[in-house]
Amino acid sequence: MEHYLLIARSVTHAQRMEKTLRDAGVRGTILRAPTQINPKGCSYAVRIDASRIEAVRDILSDTKVPPIHVYVKSSDGYREVAL
Repeated sequence: MEHYLLIARSVTHAQRMEKTLRDAGVRGTILRAPTQINPKGCSYAVRIDASRIEAVRDILSDTKVPPIHVYVKSSDGYREVAL
């Protein structure tokens, strides 16, 4: 299933993104960024369903907690995309 990972610079940043999205009605899950994206394993991400990416774009563009990177997961693996 296709989904997006919004990469945060810290766990606090991920929590703020997740709360901002939740308050706007978009469900997200905080997790550690996969090693394919971050081999050192020290960043966090907010996972969202692909069907909600337009809403996420609108919500986070008006906030002070934008992701530092955005990746889409498809059958081919992860690839970075613009939000």
